[in-house]
Amino acid sequence: MCTQCRHGFFIVASIAILMFLAACVNEPEPAPEPDPVDVAVIEVQPEPIPEPIPEPEPDPISEEIEFDPQQVSQELREATLFDIKDFIGTLNSIIQSQDYERWFTNLTDTYIEYYSSEESLSELSQMFVIRRQGIVLRSLKDYFIYVVYPSRQNDKVDEIEFIGQNLVRAFTYSPKGDRLVLYTLQKVGDTWKITRQ
Repeated sequence: MCTQCRHGFFIVASIAILMFLAACVNEPEPAPEPDPVDVAVIEVQPEPIPEPIPEPEPDPISEEIEFDPQQVSQELREATLFDIKDFIGTLNSIIQSQDYERWFTNLTDTYIEYYSSEESLSELSQMFVIRRQGIVLRSLKDYFIYVVYPSRQNDKVDEIEFIGQNLVRAFTYSPKGDRLVLYTLQKVGDTWKITRQ
């Protein structure tokens, strides 16, 4: 090969090598990775499970319609009369000691609601004995002090009458022999309480 040809070959080879190297050096840089996009994460709360609706307390009036007092055994009558006499004896002691707080624990919600109402207290304030003393009843405690305490310290149960499964009317006899209602009582759990029907 002539010198000139060899020289030309080296030039061409050199140019090719330079072009190759230039191509390697000028390779485009890889594109930068995009910034992570903030994605709002929405937490889905599970639907709350509704709480069960409590069973309403039996209504003494509807209970009375379904209840047949004739079906109450003599044994149950006697046992109930014994329990109620004991309850009234305890109640008499509570009233004699003017212990309003303990008396209050022996009342049903129905009784409390009725004798705490403005309308009932206003009506009771018109009773002769109360009006004569110039007393105006304004609360259940007033009713206890001015009505219950003077009149209910020595109650005596002579007879009971079932008017519902857990509802009893307690009677006493006056010196003249009149049958008088002392209390309407409701059994709540294992305890008798004064109620109003």
